[in-house]
Amino acid sequence: MEVRVDANVTLHPLNQGFANDLFTLTNSNRNFLREWLPWLDQVLTVDDTRHFIETAEKMAATGDAHSFAIVHLGTVCGVTGFNNINQPHHTGSIGYWLAQTHTGQGIATSAVRQLLNIGFTEYTLNRIEIRCALNNRRSRALPERLGFVYEGTLRQAEWLYDRFVDQALYALLKSDYRP
Repeated sequence: MEVRVDANVTLHPLNQGFANDLFTLTNSNRNFLREWLPWLDQVLTVDDTRHFIETAEKMAATGDAHSFAIVHLGTVCGVTGFNNINQPHHTGSIGYWLAQTHTGQGIATSAVRQLLNIGFTEYTLNRIEIRCALNNRRSRALPERLGFVYEGTLRQAEWLYDRFVDQALYALLKSDYRP
């Protein structure tokens, strides 16, 4: 199911057809992404990307997560989705990343705005979280723009290659959501 975000951006459920493009995108943005994303050292070949997509497909089949390729004007430019869905508690967490060339254009914000609609309506979630490194101002700006509430700092919550980093925890409740 392709999801139209706007005239230029669509979300496509991750599948093996995206493996080559997604690996190329990850590899060409490795230094940029490495600043804040801890998984780059596990994605060294296109087969690593295929394995990631296979896992994403299995999690989507069980409803435990849903990952999407972000496509801008026909070109894959990033990934977003629900990294975790806790169905019994009606909660989910959203993650996102973009190629450096596509940042600062509102693409991630628009994509996540669409995910909120999906999460609160189709997945019947009551609470959606976004966690990002405390010092990652650009990533933190996204939930702030979309009306998420900053709920606090998770101290040393993530290992980032050679150090622990604190994470900012943001949440949006269905009752506070304004489409």
